Amino acid sequence: KHILARNRQAAATTAANFQMAAFTAVTVPRLRPTLAAPVVSTSHKAPAASKPDIFAQRLGLMGMGMLAGFHMARRPDGRVIVRGRNYEKNIRGKKGPAERKQAKITAKHLRMIVLAVKEGGPDPATNTMLNRYIKAALKDNLPKDTIDRRIKAFTASKESFEEVEVQGYGPGGAAVVIEAMTDNMNRTRSAIKDAFKEVNGEVKNVGDHIFKLTGILEFEGVPEEKVFEVSMEAEADVEDIITREDGVVEVTTLPSDFHATVTAFEEAGLEPSKSEVQRRVEVEAQLSHEQSYEVMRLLHELEDCDDIGEVHHNAKFADDCELKFGNYGAVLAYASAYKK
Repeated sequence: KHILARNRQAAATTAANFQMAAFTAVTVPRLRPTLAAPVVSTSHKAPAASKPDIFAQRLGLMGMGMLAGFHMARRPDGRVIVRGRNYEKNIRGKKGPAERKQAKITAKHLRMIVLAVKEGGPDPATNTMLNRYIKAALKDNLPKDTIDRRIKAFTASKESFEEVEVQGYGPGGAAVVIEAMTDNMNRTRSAIKDAFKEVNGEVKNVGDHIFKLTGILEFEGVPEEKVFEVSMEAEADVEDIITREDGVVEVTTLPSDFHATVTAFEEAGLEPSKSEVQRRVEVEAQLSHEQSYEVMRLLHELEDCDDIGEVHHNAKFADDCELKFGNYGAVLAYASAYKK
């Protein structure tokens, strides 16, 4: 009876320890024996274990085997952190999209800065377009050192870049327009064609009726009447001035008048918080769930190409549709992502 009682107590202790390690982040001192990192003393021989102790050790080894998939880390103070098997996957799921978004913003700003340097030189004091793009990049938390290094690298190496625009249709008739800047036109066009081919899309002209190029200037914390007065005094070529639901005053211009309009507002002492030429959707494409997934997959592949700066589309995605990724970060096919 005494032996059976000890066996039951050892089994209960082992199960409780395993459950705690499996579902919570546990910290244990460096020298304290744990299931994940047992400590064996080398200073003296361990006494021979009795039969009940051997039984408890076997149960412990079974628990250690089940914990093999857990991640362990050690803090500077020597404490061991045991995390569940999905810890790294969850971190990738949170950091991956944020890092991808920031990388896209950085690439866009550096692309516009290089274009400005190419057209007007590397000195922001004499190149108003470059000065404007640098200010916009700094507002989006792009480090000044990164901007300076990119300008220096471009001017020192005399890199030869070309702007290219590729259009095409994805699944469901979704129109896609890609803007890129590349030093190898064949490489960039080939990468874009491969991305369309992967989802049974087609590279072709989508027409001018789907998108409309519009110059956009945004003013935050300024009344619409003030913006209107300054536009009249500066004789800026403005098409429309509206106040959006978020309180931002939006000024629209023709693309050909965009830079002159921005300069007119700046010289009048009213600098826009954001200014760019946007490609706005005029005709939307309503997609099914599977078509939405395939277009998302196409956009994901295009964003992975370093040469591509902007990707525009007119897709209206189905609800509850999102990309699914495999173990190695590859996008799953629709049949695997949404098994019936």
